[in-house]
Amino acid sequence: MFGGLKEPIEMVLVDDGGESELHTLLQEIVELSDSVRYRRASAAQAGEFGLSADLLPAIALGGPQGYSRARFVGAPAGHEFGVLIQDILDLSQDHIELSDATKRYLESLTEDVHLQVFTTPT
Repeated sequence: MFGGLKEPIEMVLVDDGGESELHTLLQEIVELSDSVRYRRASAAQAGEFGLSADLLPAIALGGPQGYSRARFVGAPAGHEFGVLIQDILDLSQDHIELSDATKRYLESLTEDVHLQVFTTPT
């Protein structure tokens, strides 16, 4: 899947440091492509990525246009893992598949919208 990456992206794990399954998972993703980079940031740096230090661990993704406003709080397990991979692909290509009508609607918004998506195993 990562063969089509056009631009490098960066995954930033914001946590308290130390070994964790999430740290290991992100390291394994990085091994799949030279276009995917990974680094860690401390809880004190959470605000730099639009994250709350109360909601860690979390992942921020950066692409050619800067850091995405999409964040992952906790480990991207289950359905969230596929979303993480798709976000990496979208950021690298600087393209998100939305209908023209949706793009027009989003462009018409005059205020920021805070949207949270929660997934749970079923």
